[in-house]
Amino acid sequence: MKSSIWLLGGCALLATAGSAATSALAQEATGAEAGANETAGEGDIIVTARRRQETAQAAPVPITVLNSALLDRYGVTGVASIQSLTPGLFTGQSSGAMGGTISLRGIGSGDSMAFIDQAVSSNVDGVPISSAQILRAAQMDLQQIEVLRGPQALFFGKNSPGGIISLTTADPGDRMEALARAGYEFTAREKYVEGMFSTPLSDTVGLRLSARYSDMNGYIRIVTPDVPGVIPMDIGRFPDQKELFVRGTLVWKPSDRVSVRLKATFTDTDMVGGASQFSDITACPYGTPQRPGEGPDNCRNDGRILISQILPSSMAMSDTLDNPNGSRNNTQTLLSGQIDWNVSDTLKLTSVTGYYRVSEEGTSNGGYGPYSNNVFAVDFRNEQVSQELRLASSFDGPVDFLIGGFYENRKLYTLTMIGQPFGTTVTDPFAPANTRLPIESTNQEQKSYSAFGQLMFRPVDKVELTVGGRYTHEVKNLLDYTVILAPGNVYGTPVDVTGNPLYGSTRLSYNDFSPEITLTWKPAPDMMLFASYKEGFKSGGFDAGYTGGAIVGNPARGQTFLPEHVKGGEIGLKSRFADRQVTFNLTGYWYDYSGFQVSVFDTISRAFRLQNAGTARVRGIEGELRYSPNAVPGLNLHATAAYNDARFRTFNNADCYQGQTQALGCNLIQNTATGIFTAQDLSGKRLRKAPVFAATFGGYYETPVSAGLMLGLSIDGSYSSGYEYGTNYQPLAYQNAYAKLDATLRLFTGDKRWEFAVIGRNLTDKRNLINGVDRTGTGNGKGTTTLPGCTAAFQGSGCAALSDIIGTPTEPRTVALQATFRY
Repeated sequence: MKSSIWLLGGCALLATAGSAATSALAQEATGAEAGANETAGEGDIIVTARRRQETAQAAPVPITVLNSALLDRYGVTGVASIQSLTPGLFTGQSSGAMGGTISLRGIGSGDSMAFIDQAVSSNVDGVPISSAQILRAAQMDLQQIEVLRGPQALFFGKNSPGGIISLTTADPGDRMEALARAGYEFTAREKYVEGMFSTPLSDTVGLRLSARYSDMNGYIRIVTPDVPGVIPMDIGRFPDQKELFVRGTLVWKPSDRVSVRLKATFTDTDMVGGASQFSDITACPYGTPQRPGEGPDNCRNDGRILISQILPSSMAMSDTLDNPNGSRNNTQTLLSGQIDWNVSDTLKLTSVTGYYRVSEEGTSNGGYGPYSNNVFAVDFRNEQVSQELRLASSFDGPVDFLIGGFYENRKLYTLTMIGQPFGTTVTDPFAPANTRLPIESTNQEQKSYSAFGQLMFRPVDKVELTVGGRYTHEVKNLLDYTVILAPGNVYGTPVDVTGNPLYGSTRLSYNDFSPEITLTWKPAPDMMLFASYKEGFKSGGFDAGYTGGAIVGNPARGQTFLPEHVKGGEIGLKSRFADRQVTFNLTGYWYDYSGFQVSVFDTISRAFRLQNAGTARVRGIEGELRYSPNAVPGLNLHATAAYNDARFRTFNNADCYQGQTQALGCNLIQNTATGIFTAQDLSGKRLRKAPVFAATFGGYYETPVSAGLMLGLSIDGSYSSGYEYGTNYQPLAYQNAYAKLDATLRLFTGDKRWEFAVIGRNLTDKRNLINGVDRTGTGNGKGTTTLPGCTAAFQGSGCAALSDIIGTPTEPRTVALQATFRY
């Protein structure tokens, strides 16, 4: 990390050097700025939602565009920072190797599944990234973020059934530019510096360098109770984190017909404290936690974690446990190369090559409270190479086409070690148990091949019909599933369960064709109506979820999941009127999902696993309104609203939650050996993280306050109705409606060389919960008929007890002071 700091210092020094010419950032808005999309007098926002440059208003796709001015204004540093600016989008951290969760319109993937592709995937400079690990990688110097809602099969490398978050990073311009920035955020006590330098090296070559370094003390308070036998944490706040980001871009245009763009991004995050501490005990069914040494005040979502160090005797269980406070080291490398060749005046060939690598090692006290019953270590690696080729036409006639092919080779590895320091129940004198649970690791290689194409037909003026599709073939090979049991609390010989004939095939293959048809009609220059039919697909695969060694005793238990398919359509209106002062867009959608992939948390194996939920339906209406009055230069107002009815149509094999007896609905799929039922019926229930109503609203105003000095003020609010956030639909895992408010105040010179800003995010301090699981070591008696329900904590095994809930909240209120110098 020290060498990385010197690298950042060098970039910052470059950012302050340059010629005497005055220039503005290439992507900075001039004049009045838009709230998130359009700007009066700037012209249209250009998007690449269909891999063609077109305006956002001309693209027949439900899309939210966050331009560079907005991203810069709110200090957006990655995918995790944009959810309050996009209705229906939820992102958040997780304790496992997957990195987190991304959900849009209620469609998402497993919260901590290492080998699953995200239903809402990301795309950075044309390189598809299916892992939610992208949430743990900082991003800066962004030109634009496009959030495309609904299935996206054609244009982003891999089929994505829930949507795409497409990030485009800034390129060097035709003038020298530089930026130096420093800031301080008060809640997390974060100090950060940023630098950017961009210059032409010749008439055909341009270079751009950007870097960011931050040192954060954390926004979650750490408390260790004064009880016997525990060791206080060395940190008082979490996450105690240092983060480095570096990107270099080189653009070469050897001729008018050829352009080469090379980008290299590196991020390094070193965190003290375990990743499980992003979550907390947020609800207790009996008013107090069901573990000793904790009080009722530990059952609140208040930004305060009750936790202690991992004891030395517990650290000795395995050398994979490397820090008694918990830790996470995450490094990510993203390389991309794009070549655009205008083969002729009407044909363009594009090649996009990508390399993405993630390496993460983490240790965490996952049991919470002073007497933890759960510590774990995780090792995760992801390495992928991708290649896309596409040929697009731009004929003068009524017909155009786009054809292409895509290939991806991805290697995945995960290792999970879990230990039990104090056991599932603790009695005086709290002697550590230090029980070693099995260590499990898996290696997987997967390949994806696809061919895609689209035909654009304009039979008459103002009408366009597009017909296309993507054929996908994916192969997944499980190279090993290795388990190290611990009989007698001593680790034994590693066993690869895939060698057992009962395990079944270690190779899975999937084929899919996803068509897409869109009809657009422009009855007026600033009005477009569109209707589309789309299908989407996400392959099945091997579930790498931890089994606690159960896979050894029953290799045929089933560690695979089936593909997910979606089909449906959209009808929309995009319009501008009143001399383009008003923008009004409206979209209605209806999609049916089959084989819907969901994750559940198993408190017995202490890990997430994946299952197919049957069918689901998502339907709704989304509206967008923007107003930039010519009579008030510098003023922009905007609002969006989304009604979303997202439900399971059939889901009669859902896991029960702890303490859910047959009388409470755990009355399906009986284990004949024990007589216990294991499943509940969630058919008709709303999908997780799918509020019925969500909205954003706000505005931006920019005005001169003196000669050469400008003032900018922005206010952006968001609202969400209530929703389920628990994986197993626990009664207490429900998030009530909430509203958030972001605001910025900027004072800058007329040439925008100097700027001082106050940036406030989530000023209402609403830490809404986005994930929820049963707390291990609490609750019992699910699926029984003989036990009555418990009425208080610690009643023993004579009644069925509901579990405490561990929830994952979003970030609290943050306020930052920031100074920027541009050259």
